[in-house]
Amino acid sequence: MPQADTVHPDPAPGDAPARPTRRDPSWLWILAGALLVARVATGVYEERNPPKLASLMPWVPAAEAVARSHASGKPILYDFSAAWCGPCQRMEHDVFADAKMTSAIAQLVVPVHVVDRQQEDGHNPAWMDSLQHGLGVTAFPTLVIVGEDGKAVDRMEGFEGAQPMLKWVSRAGMKARLSGKGGATFSFP
Repeated sequence: MPQADTVHPDPAPGDAPARPTRRDPSWLWILAGALLVARVATGVYEERNPPKLASLMPWVPAAEAVARSHASGKPILYDFSAAWCGPCQRMEHDVFADAKMTSAIAQLVVPVHVVDRQQEDGHNPAWMDSLQHGLGVTAFPTLVIVGEDGKAVDRMEGFEGAQPMLKWVSRAGMKARLSGKGGATFSFP
């Protein structure tokens, strides 16, 4: 004859059902909900503030650009940007952090990155002010292709996307190589 379970006796007919002996893990549900909310919040933050990717563009210092342009026969691409400029940051992310894009651009031009510090520092170095004034830069981002002869061949203000930018660099770079003619003359001090 089987022994009766003295720890968990069978309920008598008419008795209320026994409650489970384990506790409800409600703290696990709270923890899971908190983790879900935290993950959604970080996703929203990352979407609004994408991580800064390192530039893969082989930037040339402005002081060396003219010599490199003469040595290679390539025009100079001046990329004027500012740290606070949203479209500049998007261009950094979409173009200059992409290995294929930077490789294609570097084959066409001598790339020079000029970062305006007027808003942050209250002034720019004299050479940068001279370069911006000489090339008529008044907005960011502004891209200017300068031929080997020191003349501005073409310019693009704003950023409409990676592919339109690459097409523009290709077209303007070829124009600079073929014509050697252009607008304003600028020689780096």
